Amino acid sequence: MKCAFCDRQIPDAPDEERTSCGQCKGGCRKVHCPYCGYANPVVPGFLKRWTKDRDKK
Repeated sequence: MKCAFCDRQIPDAPDEERTSCGQCKGGCRKVHCPYCGYANPVVPGFLKRWTKDRDKK
């Protein structure tokens, strides 16, 4: 995943390893860039599968 703000590649981490930022009520649903701190929205699972299938063709 690329950061929408700084355009650097964010290392992929399994959902279990992601830690909450502590500021979001109900748990964090965003991927925070380790370089600039921007909170990127999480890509829904169906979009991940759709783009993966599309890339294979």
